[in-house]
Amino acid sequence: MRLALSYFYYRLNAKNLHGVHSPFFYALNKDVLRKKSFPLAGEIENLRSELKKDHQKLDLLDLGAGSRINKSNSRSISEIARVSSGSQKDLALLHNLTEWMKAENIIELGTNLGLGTIALSTALSAKNIVSIEGDPKLAELAVKNLEKFDSNAEVVCGSFEDKLDLVLKKLKTVDLAYLDGNHKKKPTLNYFDRIKEYSHNDTVIVIGDIHWSEEMEDAWEEIKLDRDVVASADVFSMGLVFFKKELSKEHFKLHG
Repeated sequence: MRLALSYFYYRLNAKNLHGVHSPFFYALNKDVLRKKSFPLAGEIENLRSELKKDHQKLDLLDLGAGSRINKSNSRSISEIARVSSGSQKDLALLHNLTEWMKAENIIELGTNLGLGTIALSTALSAKNIVSIEGDPKLAELAVKNLEKFDSNAEVVCGSFEDKLDLVLKKLKTVDLAYLDGNHKKKPTLNYFDRIKEYSHNDTVIVIGDIHWSEEMEDAWEEIKLDRDVVASADVFSMGLVFFKKELSKEHFKLHG
């Protein structure tokens, strides 16, 4: 009920292509949000369909807020593929945003089955992508899925707390970060702050599931108010944060 209400208010206030006067956000809406597909999208959906047929149960080591639907740590691969692996629309957004921003160095928190990682890593600009996954079984499955697409992404298994700083030092700079592995306020803010130290003027940080809970909505509001954040876009399933000094201080709700 709370999520439905959040979506109602989002759609009530969200601007479409012709309601945005900022040239940057107009282009973001036109060239990213309104593009619903990308090369290999069909192949990724075929993989998702295969995974939905796999009823093998996994006892997961869940280091985040867990699933909104199944509170048990024992979940089938089919269930994970159905509810926790990113919609086709979200994968298109990640891929097209990566290409639009010409992002080369990418970090992802929360590999899951690797579908989002594939979408990110198959962008033409993506050179170095590292994804951190806390659960060993999911990490192993993700690696197998990535191999099917000859992805150059590296999957690092371990907690974000233990691995994030090591990965950031390896990348040296971050062009795009996707935070989708812990849906709690305090850790989300912590990861954002740590990644921000490796950002630059053209970095974009994507926060997944910003309307997951009241706690995540609070985290999103705090991130928007961060002194280094210049502008942001709430696309409901995600929040996009920009540091571009040439932009006006604006925060949009956008739908394609």
